[in-house]
Amino acid sequence: MPVKRCLIRTMSDTIETDIHRVHVIANEILPRYHKPKLSFEELRKVADGPFDFFLAPILFAEDYARDPSIIYNEGVRREIRAHALEIARRHGFDVNPPDFIPGVEESLKQARDAGLSNMVLTTSGRRYKHRVMEEHGISEYFEEIIDRDETYFRKEQGIYHLFRKLNRNLEVILLSGTATYLRAGNNLEFAQVAGSDLSVFTVALATEYSYNDEETLVAARPKLLIRSLDELFPKLREAGVLSPEGAADRSAASTAA
Repeated sequence: MPVKRCLIRTMSDTIETDIHRVHVIANEILPRYHKPKLSFEELRKVADGPFDFFLAPILFAEDYARDPSIIYNEGVRREIRAHALEIARRHGFDVNPPDFIPGVEESLKQARDAGLSNMVLTTSGRRYKHRVMEEHGISEYFEEIIDRDETYFRKEQGIYHLFRKLNRNLEVILLSGTATYLRAGNNLEFAQVAGSDLSVFTVALATEYSYNDEETLVAARPKLLIRSLDELFPKLREAGVLSPEGAADRSAASTAA
C-alpha cells in the first residue's frame, strides 16, 4: 500500500507568534476568579491551547482535583472562552492577526521539496486561521487544516481524523512547541487500523514563540528537539527520518502524492 508522508505543524507556536497574546488574556482572566497572575516563565510551564485546557485546572482547582475531565465540560469551556473572546476583542487581538514565525514560509517550501505534505493541526476554528494565512500568502502550502470540528479539542483525535480520511499508510512528522501535542503524538507512535499503518515522529520546536519552555518540552519526550526552523530538515536527515537531500527526496515526493 502506498505511503502518505506529511509534516503536521501546530498553529499557535510553529506558524503564528501567539504566546504573548495568551499571556495578556490569561492574566486578565485570572484576577476575575481571585487567582494570582502568572509570570511569563510560569505561563510557559502550563500554557496550552485553547485557554480552557490550562486555565480550568487553575480557575476551578477544587473541582479539577475531584474530576480532571472538567476541562472537557462544555459549560466550563464556554465560560472561559467568553472571557477570552471579550478580552481579545478589547485588545484588538481578533482584528489584528499575530505575526508569523520567522522563516515559516521557507520551511513550508522545504517540506514540500522533501516530498512531505504540509498540514496544520489546531484546536481553534479554521475560518479565522485560514483567512489569516491567506492574507499572508502561505495558505497555498497547506494540503489540510485539521481544526476544532475534527479534533473536538482532543489532539490525538485530529491525527486519527487525518489517518481515517486518507485511508492509507500514513507517516507523520509532528512539529510543535506545546508539550501536550508532543505527548499526543507519542501516544500514536504506531497504530494500525483496518490494515493501514500510522506512525508519528515528534519534534519539539523550542523558541521564544513556543507555548512551553524547553524544559517542559523535553519532559514530553519528543524524538527530536530543535531551536529554530532552520534546524528542522538537517536534523531530520541526520536522524534518518528523511533521506539525504537530492534524488531520494524526489522519490519520496512520488509516494506522498
